[in-house]
Amino acid sequence: MTNPKQTTLDSAAKAELREKYLLERDKRLRVEGNEQYVEIKNNFDQFLQDPHTPIQGRDPVTDHVTFTFIGGGFAGLVTGARLKEQGITDVRIVEKGGDFGGTWYWNRYPGAQCDTASFVYMPLLEETGHMPTEKYAHGPEILAHCQRIGQQFELYEQALFHTEVTG
Repeated sequence: MTNPKQTTLDSAAKAELREKYLLERDKRLRVEGNEQYVEIKNNFDQFLQDPHTPIQGRDPVTDHVTFTFIGGGFAGLVTGARLKEQGITDVRIVEKGGDFGGTWYWNRYPGAQCDTASFVYMPLLEETGHMPTEKYAHGPEILAHCQRIGQQFELYEQALFHTEVTG
């Protein structure tokens, strides 16, 4: 049985479609090829800066915690919050960025928006009492929600920001 919505292209239509896609591809090809890319190893310092939060030095941290999570995005926040709800207080989140939020901390381009319904995507809405303002929340609201989770569950107290795990 065939799908009534399915269409079959004849060879002439396929050739025409292929030509159309090749023309679009050619518009995007650059004569510089790989030369268009910046070599990071020669300009590494410019990529170490956080454009959102100034990096502040601190002494090494040598204490012991029961749980450490690498990454302050949704997974680290939710797991940390659930542990705090269970009375486990020595929870640390190590985050390369300057605050919680993961992807939403770094990607703040104009119009950034979630492509999944906010009520499904944003964690701990009931626990924090937050009601998303739109069906598909914008980046600033999602970032603020991540920060709300960190504050409500006291995850900031032991968090290490601007810290990268290398081994």
